[in-house]
Amino acid sequence: MDQMARESTEKNLKKMSLADQVYARLRTEILHCQLPPGTELSEAELAARFAVSKTPVREALVTLRQEGLVLTFPRRGYQVAPITFGDMNELFDLRIMLEAGAVELACQRISDEQVAHLGALAQATYDREQEPTIDRFIAANREFHLAIAKTAENGRLHALLERQILELERFFYIGAHMRDVNTQTATEHGEIVAALAARDVARSRDLMISHNDATRQGLMQVLTRSPKGFSITI
Repeated sequence: MDQMARESTEKNLKKMSLADQVYARLRTEILHCQLPPGTELSEAELAARFAVSKTPVREALVTLRQEGLVLTFPRRGYQVAPITFGDMNELFDLRIMLEAGAVELACQRISDEQVAHLGALAQATYDREQEPTIDRFIAANREFHLAIAKTAENGRLHALLERQILELERFFYIGAHMRDVNTQTATEHGEIVAALAARDVARSRDLMISHNDATRQGLMQVLTRSPKGFSITI
């Protein structure tokens, strides 16, 4: 992380509660695999590391558990959730069903201003050697998909999709480090925006499904290389 990004991150952290600060730091380390899948976590050790009491650590871990990033074991503690192909396939299956419906509704309700906003998000790019650019790219990708769901004007659908995207973010970070998807993502997002602008329901749905399938297949290929020294199970 460059100096400017680091200073900005530190400034934002100071505005948060202790629990939010611990959550933000742990979530970043889990997503970036600085805490690899399967890592055992202890409230006492984390409290000592962050120089806080166990209470904010416990609150942070509860939130991470709700996001599917941490598992809890009675009398044993916590563990960074393992990465499995089975999990990824289940998440993508559900995501495709949610997004196919979301883009159909959005196509009927989207405004020209919302189309323009999606077009701007579709142009996000990153450099694999620059971590802050990967952060921005993944944030823009998340906003792109959630903006479509928001345009569908169904709060429950938006909330469900947000959960699926959050659970998949670890896969996206690993994938972004291992391959360059700038052109593929920009092209596929651009095609979706064009279909929405034309209010073409059938094409919007087909493009969203194929985009998710292509993303899944690309991640499958890179994840079989066991990135960063940890194993991924079937």
